[in-house]
Amino acid sequence: MAEKGVKGKSEADKIREPSILVRPINRMGGLDNIHVALLALVAILVILLLMVSYYSPAVPSNSTRTTTVVNVSNGSYSTVHTPSQIKSIAEQFLASYAQTNSSLSLLPYYSDVSSMTVSYLPSGRDWYIQIPSTNPSNNATFYLSAIISDSNGSIMTPFIELARPSGSTKNAVVSQGVVRLAGKPSCISQNPLNVYWFMDAYAPGSIQSLRNVASLESAFGSSVNVSIKILYGGSTTQIAGQVGTLNAQELGKYVLCSSTQANFSKFVSSLNSVYDNNYLSQNALQSLSATAGINQTALNSCIANSDSAINAQALLAQYYNITSNPAIVVDCEYQAIPQTINKAACYANSKFC
Repeated sequence: MAEKGVKGKSEADKIREPSILVRPINRMGGLDNIHVALLALVAILVILLLMVSYYSPAVPSNSTRTTTVVNVSNGSYSTVHTPSQIKSIAEQFLASYAQTNSSLSLLPYYSDVSSMTVSYLPSGRDWYIQIPSTNPSNNATFYLSAIISDSNGSIMTPFIELARPSGSTKNAVVSQGVVRLAGKPSCISQNPLNVYWFMDAYAPGSIQSLRNVASLESAFGSSVNVSIKILYGGSTTQIAGQVGTLNAQELGKYVLCSSTQANFSKFVSSLNSVYDNNYLSQNALQSLSATAGINQTALNSCIANSDSAINAQALLAQYYNITSNPAIVVDCEYQAIPQTINKAACYANSKFC
């Protein structure tokens, strides 16, 4: 038993416990030379980064470009264009939206160019334009902005970024609700003021716009002379596909010939009370005109001889490049829409206002 005990002890001596090497803490905090060198390198890089960021000039981002504007009136900057020239470019570009076949065609008439701000962007040598406009549906104010190159006067960023007008025009927005037609001289006589009211009778808003005729004549009296100009456009053509050409043209002829009589405003009121943007028969139109007190003999004579007059009016619409309706030409020189006709009349002749 004693030998067995001795033998067991010698085997235990063969098993050694793991030893842990503990290095004493020195003045390097327990770090060797490699780690100390790496820490020193990181510190140097941080210092260099701070120095570069401190002494380097700040570069503005694109998001602040439109706010970095200056006034060039003091002559501090040499520019190719003057603020007045840039304003004229903006007025012409804004007028080109009137030629678009969409709701954007209303932009020129609801924008207040008299409150336009023109600022210079020295970083890109561009001009920044801002024009207050009104939303006709709720009268809320919003702002149209554009960027114009100083070097060549081109539009870098249009007022509506996703909808740039396809064609250019020399027309210009000269006042809120008023577009000056390029190359179109004023009428010979300004008293009374000539107002041409172009309309496709079945086009949306045309019959409703006739209420503005009564409002205009009530405001200006004999100082204005409103002439209805009937166009057979796409809306009348669409109705003609359903009821025939002659039947579809009756509405326009009744409007045209009734407009020459004293009770036209009563006819307009009666017509609007029943018109629902659909076809109106000749019998319905005759009944409405009779109820309004329109002289039936004169009316029928006018309708029978109206084709030549309407053909001439179509040529006049081409001369003024009428692309949407209802459209109004005031004093042979300015274009407006029914909602802004009073403003256009005042602009054409301030004596009326």
